[in-house]
Amino acid sequence: MGKPKLKELDIVRAVAIIAVLLIHGTATSRVELSPGTRSHTFYFVVNNLSYFPVQAFILLSGLVLFYGYFDGWSLRRAPGFYRKRILYTGLPYVLWLFFYYLFGKWIDPTVPLQVKWPEFLRMIPWAESWSGYHLYFMIIILQMYALFPLLVTLARLWRPLGRYLWLFGVLVQAGFVVYRHEFNVEVDHLDRLFISYFALFCIGGSIGISYEAFVAWLNRNIWWVPAAAVAAGFVFTLFALLSEFSSIGLRWWEYDLLFTGYPVLVTFSVIWIGRHALDRLPRLYAALTSLGAASFGVYLTHPALLSFYSMHALVPPGHDGYHIAVWGGIILIMTVPWVLVRLLKSVKGSWILFGK
Repeated sequence: MGKPKLKELDIVRAVAIIAVLLIHGTATSRVELSPGTRSHTFYFVVNNLSYFPVQAFILLSGLVLFYGYFDGWSLRRAPGFYRKRILYTGLPYVLWLFFYYLFGKWIDPTVPLQVKWPEFLRMIPWAESWSGYHLYFMIIILQMYALFPLLVTLARLWRPLGRYLWLFGVLVQAGFVVYRHEFNVEVDHLDRLFISYFALFCIGGSIGISYEAFVAWLNRNIWWVPAAAVAAGFVFTLFALLSEFSSIGLRWWEYDLLFTGYPVLVTFSVIWIGRHALDRLPRLYAALTSLGAASFGVYLTHPALLSFYSMHALVPPGHDGYHIAVWGGIILIMTVPWVLVRLLKSVKGSWILFGK
């Protein structure tokens, strides 16, 4: 019998996808508004505080994989595992990359709307499509999927690795970061290499292996975890604002620590809220669970809708309707893909577009 579904993880997915939409929906405001104004500061803060969803989704991937596979894992399951990931993640990735390849040409009147197969094939390894800028996340996840059978096999064979998988991930990623900075090594495609997020995947894996123990730890420490998340977000945003107007900024190791630590603390906090607080608000809980279940589809579809909306809802900064246009766009790119994905999920074969 399989393990029970962790419904609170859909709450985390919902919060994370809302953060993705806030990042993309406020990105233009962060650039086009005059620095130092109240409006610019507001959108800047919202945008920066939302910089945790990629890391949160990677942590959740590690958690779900190890939670579901660790206890009964053997290498005989590896072919089936890879088959599912190719079908339900790899295939949707290629199809959506092709869609955004054509979409980028369609919205740019200076580019002929035609398929150049060598051009498209060169995009696949690193998701190098400006209109499908968000698909770099898929490259990271596919690398994690490729590594998972080896990692879980080693964790099963050598119990100390399974017990301290989180520490192994932290040491590997930290070693890579230190090496890169100390020896001034330039790494291509750094933002989409698995090793830049390896600690998060392994932290999630450790939680998945011993989920009940993690929940017990979280219940004992919930008094400081959300406070630490707020503090980390405040420090990250404060230094980002300071760097806009001065030479004051974070050192590389401080940035990398916050880059990993802030999303971890946010994810832990939302897991606890999903388990203990939202059951008192059943309608909100049901809505967030629904959004979380549709989050992959919302993630895949919203940039196209946002681009189309931005082309037809041009309200200049300072205009009375500017803020309405910004938040109207954010609501639009959440609700329309959400409804669309929920409707299409009931259609046979929708897994080709939205996976499983």
